[in-house]
Amino acid sequence: MKSISFFREKVKDGIVEITGTNSPVCPICGKPMKSHGRCRRYLRVSGEERITLSLRVFYCPECDRYHRELPDYVAPYKHLSTEIIAEIYDGLDNYDVDDSTIIRIRNWVRKFLNFGSATVRRLKIEHPALVVRSSFESTFDTLTYFVRIVVNSNEWKFISSPVISV
Repeated sequence: MKSISFFREKVKDGIVEITGTNSPVCPICGKPMKSHGRCRRYLRVSGEERITLSLRVFYCPECDRYHRELPDYVAPYKHLSTEIIAEIYDGLDNYDVDDSTIIRIRNWVRKFLNFGSATVRRLKIEHPALVVRSSFESTFDTLTYFVRIVVNSNEWKFISSPVISV
């Protein structure tokens, strides 16, 4: 995965095509990637409004891995936009989701923000020239920033917890 901030959106047949404006480089090794088509992603952006995204898929011959180009308002493996996730975390009850979903989202955001800030601290130690933000305007702003940092540093693997059999 690669989170991008600069992209163009083009609507074609009800599908939003996302195309990054920068040349694609691998978030792991930094080498140029080759285009490998597109994939579809469904996302709830507000209330009951759902959109279909068409995302570019790239292949890195150096790392032998595939990467999707995600706009910064999409959190990997989530079907809600980062804006909705931030609003649910902040306690705005504008969305038709059940209580258990609200509890799961709030727990995930709390853990993710802790992990994101730890990732930024670690990256700052490893790369002293790295410029990091220290203040944020909202939960959405914070969440978007940390999603981009965690995805592009290839640290998203913390999301899946190990399966423990009893």
